[in-house]
Amino acid sequence: MQTLSVFSTALIMVLLFPSMIWGQSPNDRIEDILIVGNRRVQESTIFYYIQTQKNGSYEKAQVLRDFKSLLNTNFFEDLTVRIRKGETGIIVIFEVKERPLIRAIEYNGLKSFKESDILEKFRDMQVGLTVDSPYDPAKLPKAITTLRALCDENGRPLARIETLVEEITSSSIKLAFELEEGPKVRIGKIGFKGNTVLDSKQLKASLELNKERGPITLFKGQDKYIKDKLEYDVQVNLLESYRSIGYINARAGEPEIEIVEGPQGLLLGFRKTKQQYYITVPIEEGEIFHYGTFELEGAKSFDPEAIRKGFSIESGAVVNYSALKKSNEDLKKLYSTRGFLDMDVIPSMTSDTDKNILDIRMTIVEGKQYIVDKIEFSGNTRTRDRVMRREMFIEEQQPFNGQLLEVSITRLNQLGFFEKIEEEDYEVVKKPDESSADVIVDVKERSIQSIGFSGGVSGYSGTFIGINYQTNNFRGGGQTIGLQLSSGTRSSNYYVRYTDPYFRDSKITLSLSLFNTRLRYDTFTASFGMINPDQAVSLYTMKTTGFDVGVSYPWRRWTRLGFKYTLSNISIGDINSSIENLALRQLTGFTPGGDPAEARRGILRSEIRPSYTHNTKNAYFAATEGASFFASIALAGGPLGGSYNLVRPWIEYQKFIPDKLLSGGRHTMAFRVRAQHLWPYGQLRSGGAQTVPFFERIFLGGEWDMRGFDIRSVSPLAITRNAIKDAAGNPIINPTTGLPSFTSNIVPVGGDTSIVGTLEYRVPIAGPLTLNGFADIGTSAILRKRKLTIFGPDTAVELLDDTNGVFRVSTGVEIQFMMPMVNQPFRFIMAYNPVVMKTNTVMQGRRFDLKEKRSNVRFTVGYSF
Repeated sequence: MQTLSVFSTALIMVLLFPSMIWGQSPNDRIEDILIVGNRRVQESTIFYYIQTQKNGSYEKAQVLRDFKSLLNTNFFEDLTVRIRKGETGIIVIFEVKERPLIRAIEYNGLKSFKESDILEKFRDMQVGLTVDSPYDPAKLPKAITTLRALCDENGRPLARIETLVEEITSSSIKLAFELEEGPKVRIGKIGFKGNTVLDSKQLKASLELNKERGPITLFKGQDKYIKDKLEYDVQVNLLESYRSIGYINARAGEPEIEIVEGPQGLLLGFRKTKQQYYITVPIEEGEIFHYGTFELEGAKSFDPEAIRKGFSIESGAVVNYSALKKSNEDLKKLYSTRGFLDMDVIPSMTSDTDKNILDIRMTIVEGKQYIVDKIEFSGNTRTRDRVMRREMFIEEQQPFNGQLLEVSITRLNQLGFFEKIEEEDYEVVKKPDESSADVIVDVKERSIQSIGFSGGVSGYSGTFIGINYQTNNFRGGGQTIGLQLSSGTRSSNYYVRYTDPYFRDSKITLSLSLFNTRLRYDTFTASFGMINPDQAVSLYTMKTTGFDVGVSYPWRRWTRLGFKYTLSNISIGDINSSIENLALRQLTGFTPGGDPAEARRGILRSEIRPSYTHNTKNAYFAATEGASFFASIALAGGPLGGSYNLVRPWIEYQKFIPDKLLSGGRHTMAFRVRAQHLWPYGQLRSGGAQTVPFFERIFLGGEWDMRGFDIRSVSPLAITRNAIKDAAGNPIINPTTGLPSFTSNIVPVGGDTSIVGTLEYRVPIAGPLTLNGFADIGTSAILRKRKLTIFGPDTAVELLDDTNGVFRVSTGVEIQFMMPMVNQPFRFIMAYNPVVMKTNTVMQGRRFDLKEKRSNVRFTVGYSF
């Protein structure tokens, strides 16, 4: 406004005083041009905008243009042009008054956002108010509008904003924005009027960006009213729900918005604000339409009849715009498999409003075919190009194939080296003149360091703490080096692993690992928790040390065949003298002649495991689409040597489905089922039939399968009985009964069969925060009861049938927070177990209740699957 005022004043001066200002002859020579009043703006800068030249002819129109040019620079608060007669001609004088500089800008009263948010918003909206810039009052309205928009985005629509200008010196000022944000206002109610076909609940569900305040919408910011966001939600998402059921002329009017004091609700922490938006959306549903005729033309490279079937349009069926849109997208993908990147579908629709019939004609314009010219990667500062290029199924100088490009992106995501590569992260740059296209993939590398922590208290491990460290993508070559260390009062595990996915640039994946594990058994772990841990007595310690080496090879696009060999030594030490025979009996049966001395040195497990893997998951961890199937059968002993013979088949299936019904694909349903079985074969080295060793048996529980149950607690139970002998090895007779004395224990013996199923509903909340609802169901059972001679022939083992094959169910919620420094999610697990084992037994004349906890809270770091 001030700029216009100065310009208007100048024009008035020109019109009222022409003889004073413009009275000179056009042929007068300009003797000089003077600049008066400038302090900061240099004369050379001002002269840059002046086209009138010294010693040139005076032109009134050019001086006026110079005046306008200087005025538009916004350097000056006021500007005047004067003409004065000189000695040899005329002198043109530009008198300027510079705008004061803004030396400081203050934003007072901020609560919902920070000053950095304001500066970013000012840059986006090109407000132009910065420190050390000339002060222009004309910019204040835009600044206030931008601040108000920022308040609206943060749920403060009742904010009051004032500006204060304080003079520091004659040439500088301080500018202050005083904000009184007012109360929070959130969406408290969304209603509709005029709708009869779809009820309000269905229409609310169709809105993806605007929701009434609740526990989930609070975190996702969907309860904040923003006009443009609501308009898009209504005009696109809401009307889409009508057009997918035939109401193609459905319309939505301007939403009615009011701020009221509404009920806040009773759920503390998630209560609605006192001031709430009540939104009412008027709907005109119109009439339902059905398909009439359907014509297709222009298809040359594919069978027109097959394309026609792909649209699934039948005369008389209800019009479904969503299905039409998807069919168009699928058709474009089909054409892209043969390089037709310019292919387009031009629909022509004719509606008969009297009969409510829609006739459709689809014209296909195929365009030209493209080949791949170059494949380029950006953002991979560590990862070598060849590591990424070997995952690409499309090749340079070969026909472009959109389907193979999608497969290639999935394979890159499966590496786990990068943040998930989305559709906007890769680009196909067409070069029509050459009938070729470049493929450019932009990646954001994850930290090559992955660190995970775990800890807690369990009946199996005691008090424990663990750390795992992994170097992914070692030296940019794709190799992985991992280290896992965990130690507790009863157990410890140490692993070192190395994996090369393309050994010596071949398609063979090579893996090597070294491991050492320790498990201390005591009276607590051997008595199903009926002895206080503080009073537990150490019985013995079992150690396993060994290595494995594995290779795998791609068989088909998503399938790999693998082979692994494992050799390990299993030994027992730190044996309590009171149970020396019992401890050694676990191993003596697997030694020649049942030699206790050889059992102390350990027995060998020699095992091969062929495997089959089919994996279409779209990410290494936290997948949102795809599936994987893994099957293996491990064979120990027999022709491989070793101390015992065992077969272990194993299968695992995972499936990930975007939830399009409730969340429009933003949430994910994840399924997993896993099963395994053990059976021994052949004869023991000491004679007799083989059995499954105690340390090979199946125990479930913990944060990786049955989250509400302690580690290794899901297991059948048995009562073991051992005769008490004197130093000479003779049974000690009980004088009361006249029978040999014996000791009894209730022991979890592990199963030979297990099955575990998991269902998760994964909800991304905001940024690195995710909420997972879960349900785990599983059991460990003994099918081969006659093979339960796990403690040697001198130990009687009585299986408690009421504990065998008991299914447990654990439900609950996980709060996951991705920790960027360790590249793993922190998992806080709250579990409730609706189905537990609850029975009792009698041992040595005493009744023991065997029941499991109903709830559990634990934490860990790492992915579930």
